[in-house]
Amino acid sequence: MAEARRLGGLAAQGHLALFLGAGVSMAAGLPSWGDLIKNLGERVEGGLPKDFDGLDALDQAEFLATRLGGAQELNQAVIEIIGRSGKIALAHALLAGMACGHAVTTNYDNLYERAVEATGRARPSVLPWESVEEGRPWLLKLHGDIDRTPSIVLTRRDFVLFDAKSRPAGSLLQALLLTKHVLIIGASLSDGNVIRLAMEVDEYLQKSEARSIRGTFVDTSGVEARQELWRDQFRWFVCEGKKLENRVRRMEMFLDAVAAYAATDAPWLLDERFDGLLDDRDRGVVDSVRRLVGEVDNASALLDPLKLAFSALGARPVGG
Repeated sequence: MAEARRLGGLAAQGHLALFLGAGVSMAAGLPSWGDLIKNLGERVEGGLPKDFDGLDALDQAEFLATRLGGAQELNQAVIEIIGRSGKIALAHALLAGMACGHAVTTNYDNLYERAVEATGRARPSVLPWESVEEGRPWLLKLHGDIDRTPSIVLTRRDFVLFDAKSRPAGSLLQALLLTKHVLIIGASLSDGNVIRLAMEVDEYLQKSEARSIRGTFVDTSGVEARQELWRDQFRWFVCEGKKLENRVRRMEMFLDAVAAYAATDAPWLLDERFDGLLDDRDRGVVDSVRRLVGEVDNASALLDPLKLAFSALGARPVGG
């Protein structure tokens, strides 16, 4: 809870940015990287060679692109497999509730955008295809978007050429690592491009006396060794549990707490019907404020801003 309070406070101050990986969308029925490669392989006529599993994941994707007829055909197959899910995952909703202005994802789907829109706020501008607008959050899609098929990054060639074709996108992620605290959810930190970008930031800051932790990694992998690799760059929150579904549930509970601490509106706070949410210390403070409500109601118009503030916090008129 202490860690959730810290991160929620950063979100409330506008200092928290999000990095979303495939693990966020799996609960909505979308495939992991491994399942995506497997599903693509089932589309290859004549089947795959026996030693296909011995290839690196990026080389597997490169091989599949060749067998399926090229990058365009591979992208189309990816879109058909991922589809357009009719539901968001619980994690999408909880992350959207944090009201972060800046987010980055390696996912192709549009579930986070839909979750943000469902909160009543403006749908994020999706970079690089849409312009950033004042007062509107934005989402950088590092590896493409299913609504923009030529953009998908999947194969070895795509990753090798990423810097040449998408350097500003990588620079934007690095800018967030330098200026915000980045909450990493559903990622494994095994993406070669993301690792390179993070390492470049670390190398850049080696000469800085103000070098500090640049993000928090929420880990559901159960692999403790990864924490050692990144301990100088990221704080680590390990979701405990013997099975993956237990660790994912732990992650959802944690995000729920972060979102609660990130909330800046509290229209229930002075409403007696919600006293059960308060501990004894906080209830005493709230009771003191309630005693002022009646006095403010009888005050001059000069105190109208205070009346409005009390009303926004759930205060009801005396006798109401």
